[in-house]
Amino acid sequence: MHANVHGADRSGGGGKSWQIPPDETLQIGSDKKDKDADIYGSDGHNWRSIIFSLLVIGFVISSIVTAIYLLGYVDELLYWSGKRMKFDEYLQDELAPKRLPSIWVTNTKFVFQNNDGSLAILDTANDSVTTLVTNHTMRQLNVQGYQCTSDLRYVLFTHNVKYIYKNSYTALFTVYDVTNDHHMPVRLKDSPKTQSLRMQHAEFLGNTTSLVLIHENDIYIRQSPADEEDIRLTSTGVAGLIYNGISDWLYQEEILKSQKALWSSHDGMFLLYATFNDSNVGQMVYPWFSSSPVLQSGGLSSRGSYPDSQSIRYPTPGTLNPEVTLWLLDISNITDVQKYHIKEPNSLEGQDSYLISASFIQTQALQAVSIVWMSRPQNYSVVSSCLPPDWTCTETHSERAPEDEWLDILPHPVFSSDGDSFMLLAGIQETGTEHFTHIKHVTITQQRISVISHGRYEHHHMQHREAIVTNGIRHQVVRILAWDTLNHLVYYLGTQDKKPGQQHLYIVKDPVNEDPRSQNAFSEIIEQ
Repeated sequence: MHANVHGADRSGGGGKSWQIPPDETLQIGSDKKDKDADIYGSDGHNWRSIIFSLLVIGFVISSIVTAIYLLGYVDELLYWSGKRMKFDEYLQDELAPKRLPSIWVTNTKFVFQNNDGSLAILDTANDSVTTLVTNHTMRQLNVQGYQCTSDLRYVLFTHNVKYIYKNSYTALFTVYDVTNDHHMPVRLKDSPKTQSLRMQHAEFLGNTTSLVLIHENDIYIRQSPADEEDIRLTSTGVAGLIYNGISDWLYQEEILKSQKALWSSHDGMFLLYATFNDSNVGQMVYPWFSSSPVLQSGGLSSRGSYPDSQSIRYPTPGTLNPEVTLWLLDISNITDVQKYHIKEPNSLEGQDSYLISASFIQTQALQAVSIVWMSRPQNYSVVSSCLPPDWTCTETHSERAPEDEWLDILPHPVFSSDGDSFMLLAGIQETGTEHFTHIKHVTITQQRISVISHGRYEHHHMQHREAIVTNGIRHQVVRILAWDTLNHLVYYLGTQDKKPGQQHLYIVKDPVNEDPRSQNAFSEIIEQ
């Protein structure tokens, strides 16, 4: 009963009825839940934060997908206004930038193609630049090659080139007279005057204004650009069989790497050329697919259903090679041309051999010819020199490959001004098994041989003029650029070990100096 009275008193209700006392514990719990509801929501989750996070994630994903989609079509976006690349454009190297090469015409002047497309002359004596041929003339003919006379009066243009193989073509040739802006199309005397004549080759004869021309595998001489008379030097050319002054398929693709197979002396008095006879070489027939089918009245002809076929003289191992003959012409008296047969070296007599390269040696005393031959197995090569008056040749140097190896086809040797010594590239054993291409110096009269392009060298930084001495860095030579016999310096391009994509320009002193092995790499890197 005390409890009831006590409960009544607490209720303050006079004791007539029961009331649930206020539960302070529940009241406190109710305040906490209200606070949690403000933070987490009624069901315990923050939907606003979740929705916002999902929106951010979706935006990031959509941005990534959009970027990938756009990057995947960059090429198409760039070429919407252009045209698709053709396979022939790639094969003919038409996608590479076309810039005509620079050529030296005197000791102080060289001709180069300016940025506007014109031909200009840089005189290194006074650092002046003058225009030789305007860009209007160059664009008018679509010039693809040129040659200048030493007096810079005439420029021979090569244009409208049509390729046969990679290194062979026919083209139109035009002589441009700089003094009067006159164009003289080059054509033979008996050809029609109303149409252009395609030729296989044309160039100025040495340091003269005479022209040497090759048409249908035969050689012609024209004594001046304005002269309409031409003198025929050969008459044995046969299409696909006998070539005079130009190389057949094997030599132009694998050995000479050029259609040209003739060389003139500096004064234009002598002409050296090769004759290739493919009569005994086997033929390879291959299909020739044309893009235009032949249509007849009844529909597509059988010729359009099957590809045409073409053939080339292609020697395979164990079969006959082209017969190569070297001839030297004395054209100092054009009315009485003297002809000499340049024979192979005695060490290659009776063997199959290749003509690797040839050139005139311009000395102060006399004219001479240098020729490089190689055996068919490509394990033995000979450098021979031929001297007037009968142009008998003597072996001046030979290279033999190690067992089970072969020799590379390398550029022609570079001779000194007196003709008594020359530089050539050869494989040099650097370690127990590795060979690197380096420069050998050969003295003919003393039969002395030295290697000058390996060992210790100095690297000069072009910007800060720092000289860093480096030992033991292996490199190999790509090409000899020039030999300054006056200052006894040899310039060449070379690559460093494990960096075949880079070429550096080097200078090395020739053996006349006390320290023939000090080298200077001083140029910027040429990327290839």
